[in-house]
Amino acid sequence: MSRPAIHLLNPLTNPFGGSEHRAVNYFALLSPRADVTLWALKDPHPKFSHLPFRRLDREGTNVPEGGTLVLVGIYGIWKGAPWLKRVRPDRLIIVYNTPEFVKLHEILGFLGHAGFPDPEFVFCSETFRASSRLPGFVDWGLYDFDRFKAPARVERSSFTVGRFSRDTRDKHHPQDVRLYRQLAERGMRVRLMGASVFEERLGDVTGIEFLPPGHVEASAFLGSLDAFIYRTHPSWFEAAGRVVVEAMACELPVVAGRAGGYSELIEQGKNGFLFDTHIEAARYLDMLRADAGLARSIGRAARSTVVERFGHEHRERVSGFFLQSRGQRG
Repeated sequence: MSRPAIHLLNPLTNPFGGSEHRAVNYFALLSPRADVTLWALKDPHPKFSHLPFRRLDREGTNVPEGGTLVLVGIYGIWKGAPWLKRVRPDRLIIVYNTPEFVKLHEILGFLGHAGFPDPEFVFCSETFRASSRLPGFVDWGLYDFDRFKAPARVERSSFTVGRFSRDTRDKHHPQDVRLYRQLAERGMRVRLMGASVFEERLGDVTGIEFLPPGHVEASAFLGSLDAFIYRTHPSWFEAAGRVVVEAMACELPVVAGRAGGYSELIEQGKNGFLFDTHIEAARYLDMLRADAGLARSIGRAARSTVVERFGHEHRERVSGFFLQSRGQRG
């Protein structure tokens, strides 16, 4: 029996991008069972240069042929590109994981006029799927729970709160300036990786440390924290929140803004906390600092939640979705 052919298309330009992580993880997951090809329009970021990718020809002479075409993210798709007009997959999957509805509908319109098969959608959370009002498969992503796990406990002189993300304005809430300043004034240490938008206003505050993106490996950075804080700009809806899952896997109590797909995972006061204002966030962090037993129990429950939901059975379910043929779809 021949192996299915799967073509994964992604720019592979951002080493911290969620879509790039998905493309690489899908490649690793599916390659043992299918003939999987990674496609990019130009040379990828050096972090991905070791991968066996193929470069698309803009004029359409070197393109994916047949099989399943997976557009991993939509931000790197040019709806009028000549190569896209020449692709004729048996099955089309769009991994839609950023809230860009106008761009999505533009691409869908082009694909429909170009004669592509009806696309199937993969969403990164049930909340995001519901907001799109489209049917589809939900995949929160694939996680390495041997890499993201509770570190050996060390005694710290101060309670350390932190977060990391892409270094863009939409990943940060304007009121977090006030929150971080208040936490530092209360004697907490604040570590921010990928938050240069606040450095000019907070760089001189004792107890707040700024690190460039990728300066510390993600699991090591999480291992330096006692709690993880997270929310994004009001104009940006966090469709899922990969960093939140990674923090939960490391047994960190997560204190996160209520607006985000990750809220599906958090049971208030049991495996994390959701907040609406910076005053609430500071209160939860004060409570965790004052009660080490509570912090440990919240962290253990957080890891249990994500390992149960996104462990082996989840990986098999995701693999089965991509490996089925068009005629096998239910």
